[in-house]
Amino acid sequence: ISPLWFPTLFASALTVKKSPKKPNSKPVYILKVTDYHVRCRVVSRYAVTTVQSSVWNQLPITKEAAFEVDLPSSAFISNFTITSNGKVHVAQVKERAAARKIYDAAKKQGKTAGLVATKEREIEKFRVAVSVPPGARMFFSLSYEELLPRRLGRYELSLGLRPGQPVQNLTLDVSITERTSISFIKVLPLKTSRLLSNTAQGQMSHHPTLQQQNGVSSKGLNVDFIVHYDVDLRDLMGEVQVYDGYFVHYFAPRGLPVVPKDVIFVIDVSGSMIGTKIKQTKQAMGTILADLREGDHFNIITFSDKVHTWKKGRTVRATRQNVRDAKDFVKRIIAEGWTNINAALLSAAQLVNPQSTSDRLSSRRVPLVIFLTDGEATIGVTAGDAILSNAKKALGSASLFGLAFGDDADYLLLKRLALDNRGVARMVYEDADAALQLKGFYDEVASPLLSDVQLTYLDDQAFDITRSLFPNYFQGSELVVAGKVKPGVKDLKVSMSATDLKKRVNLENDVLILNAEGNESADSLKCSGGSEGISSFVHRLWAYFTIKELLLAKLNATDPATQRLLADKATNLSLKYNFVTPVTSLVVIQPDEDEAARSPTTAKPATGCALPGPVPPIQTPQLPADGSPGFLHHKRAGAVCFNSRITRYVLTIRSR
Repeated sequence: ISPLWFPTLFASALTVKKSPKKPNSKPVYILKVTDYHVRCRVVSRYAVTTVQSSVWNQLPITKEAAFEVDLPSSAFISNFTITSNGKVHVAQVKERAAARKIYDAAKKQGKTAGLVATKEREIEKFRVAVSVPPGARMFFSLSYEELLPRRLGRYELSLGLRPGQPVQNLTLDVSITERTSISFIKVLPLKTSRLLSNTAQGQMSHHPTLQQQNGVSSKGLNVDFIVHYDVDLRDLMGEVQVYDGYFVHYFAPRGLPVVPKDVIFVIDVSGSMIGTKIKQTKQAMGTILADLREGDHFNIITFSDKVHTWKKGRTVRATRQNVRDAKDFVKRIIAEGWTNINAALLSAAQLVNPQSTSDRLSSRRVPLVIFLTDGEATIGVTAGDAILSNAKKALGSASLFGLAFGDDADYLLLKRLALDNRGVARMVYEDADAALQLKGFYDEVASPLLSDVQLTYLDDQAFDITRSLFPNYFQGSELVVAGKVKPGVKDLKVSMSATDLKKRVNLENDVLILNAEGNESADSLKCSGGSEGISSFVHRLWAYFTIKELLLAKLNATDPATQRLLADKATNLSLKYNFVTPVTSLVVIQPDEDEAARSPTTAKPATGCALPGPVPPIQTPQLPADGSPGFLHHKRAGAVCFNSRITRYVLTIRSR
């Protein structure tokens, strides 16, 4: 019995464990992966991915098979099964302490198969090892769920293809179903590295036959399959979907004027930044400064044990001359000294809040602080709670975005600072593409369109609503709210208030609610596998969001009783929806060897886009009868469905 705990999750992979080769020894034979299938169904940005593998031990001795899957940072595992001898062993989601007791008891009986979590960039690896007797087959199936965020005007779906060896029967199936029409869809070239690239990438088709897989590597494919797409949202109020008592509201207005910003770049130049880090930071800053709009105001603060401000006491307009001067200042930066995070934050606060409230309102500029550090506070005020308290008092309405450069940065502190101050925190990984990571994050917040966005759903109609007040809405992003609708409500009144370039904006809209039988959207999606799958995504999305918000609130709570209450609520929801989260673990019983040795059978294939609770592994899909080597199939299926507003794309890669 083995538990799994993952706070965050990305894509897919399977490898079979090998013994290390000894010099001049005979070749080491490995288990054969006979089938490898990745299936993903996206319904209104909510993606459910299932990775399946079949391993055959053709050797005369018992060998160990290791099933590995890469999971995105935003995903929750929702199902894992091992099938042997026709018996499906379904993993159970348990509260963490309860799972540990089961694990410890099983360990004493020698029944354990280890599960290991390792991090790589924003990825965590699921891994389980199982002994496979001679002649036996073992089937693995893992499902995980995530909401695809909209960044820089597109949604990105990334799926890993890492079977660990060339596979005779390898398939990849992706379907994307959106209630509004899809404005564009692009399949990128297969990525062999997770490093970012600033080169343009176009559409491509890929046919990974066995010969082609061997051509890539004798160890098989080790790539990411990436799809970019976006949807048409012409209504300023966005898109609201209501199913079975739950609603989701996607808010992403297009075509609004960009609001100028007051942006303060706060850069750690302590001794630990010496070398590649400071070089990459300078490179990124040169590109970022060049992209400032002339209506923007900015300033630069560098800090180590001392704090140095480029332009004392104020932000300056982003004129060509000021940008040139700022670039020269950045080029002269030298890294040395300790790390005074508290003093740097207070200096930034003085720059974004130098004037009265009335002056701030008349300027209509959005105050942003982009704070980059690679370490912990080592001088001055070093206690985290004191730094948090000081920053919250000083920053006022400014949004703080924390960038943790490398594993030694105090990422937890940056996350709490961002939560307290209307922003988010992000990791910057120490790779060759760090400058592109920095520039990419800046691009996400470079164009504010609205500030102080309040999305409201009348109290007598909706309840248990997720976060609905947002400090900023940036160009190319999307705000998402989910909640429950009271029984008997026929229409949901949605209102929005926000501040744009010139004034406070107020909008209202009514959303007609139809029952399950009369729900036009659900009926029109039956061609994708049944309306029950479509309706289930909304309440699972509500649970997904609610759990994440409870965990964030727990992170920022200081009272132990409040922390326990939030953890209990997150645990109960995680158990109800079978999600593996930071407060739950996954427990699965390893098949006994004598049981696994008998010839297995598998369940019939599941079809459509229904979103799973626990589901059995899926039989290998039927491939073309003519023996064709493979194809990439891409079609717009809106005409096939009953409602032309529903757009569905199907992308298929198969080899035989």
